[in-house]
Amino acid sequence: MQHTLRTYEERWSREVSLVWDESSPAGEIEALRSENAELRRRLRRRVVTVRAQGVVMALVPCSSERAKDFLADLADHCGLTVRDVARALVGTFEGRPLTAKMQRELGSAVVRLKDDAPA
Repeated sequence: MQHTLRTYEERWSREVSLVWDESSPAGEIEALRSENAELRRRLRRRVVTVRAQGVVMALVPCSSERAKDFLADLADHCGLTVRDVARALVGTFEGRPLTAKMQRELGSAVVRLKDDAPA
């Protein structure tokens, strides 16, 4: 069943029509549920990265953009993903130690960040 809603706005001298079809909303509802689930997964994954940015910003005063770049730089030098590096940094606050390689690279990344900082 198709519905049409027409309105006329004198202020803009314009007619607006809205048309929708209610014949099969199940497919659309399923698509919206799937999209919603995917967005929730992405949000959960992003939380760790945002927390790690906060850790970087607290330890080495910088903007969130620079903290994001710092994590990407550290990930490149460690051969890991940004998400893995973020999990490792956040994990240190839960008592999990960093690997020896990540500790070395973290020190080097802090030096690079400070060297690039505006005076």
